[in-house]
Amino acid sequence: MKIALVVIILIAAFAGVLYFGLPFLIEKETADLRSDLQDLKQRVQKIEEESQAAPLKPDADTQKIIKTVNALYQKVNSLEDSFKRGLSSLDERIKKQKTATEEGLKKQTEAIDKISRETKTITQIIMSDLAMANIREHILKVKVDLTSRNFGSAKNELNLVDEAFEKAKTAASDENKRVIEELQLTLKKAKSEIDTDLPSAISRIDLLWHETDKLLRKV
Repeated sequence: MKIALVVIILIAAFAGVLYFGLPFLIEKETADLRSDLQDLKQRVQKIEEESQAAPLKPDADTQKIIKTVNALYQKVNSLEDSFKRGLSSLDERIKKQKTATEEGLKKQTEAIDKISRETKTITQIIMSDLAMANIREHILKVKVDLTSRNFGSAKNELNLVDEAFEKAKTAASDENKRVIEELQLTLKKAKSEIDTDLPSAISRIDLLWHETDKLLRKV
């Protein structure tokens, strides 16, 4: 029982790490992208500044004007080309990051689904285990009551056993449900034989004790 609870706690902790850890990893991975984007913004700003610059004086000659314009044109073109290459690279990195993020989220979802299924299975086992332990406690009381010939108390305990069987079926697997239904039939026969055939009733109670022990070990 303690081991099962520890397993559940560990599974829950692992789920928490996945849930809270992935956003941190995504934040870390996108830091470079934000840096590149800032760099591109600075390049755009530089292009605008270069475009607005006016290094020529009003009395500059035609040759100087041509040289200045050509130099400025080449510089602006160079910056534009650099900007385009950076933008293309950034776009590619964004696509890769998007793919990586989607894959990370998919893996996280799959891991959480797996943990959920495993937790459900463990919970089902624990509940079945507790139910069988409770049933065996009542059957033990029945055995004591029959030995003491306290038949009224034995019948009341058998009623409690039947109720416990019904509750146990809600957390049992389909296979175990069928086994429990068969045990309920044995219980019903034992109860009807207490007043008419006590040895047979005791034999059936012993059978219930034996079969519930097998069921307890099985779950």
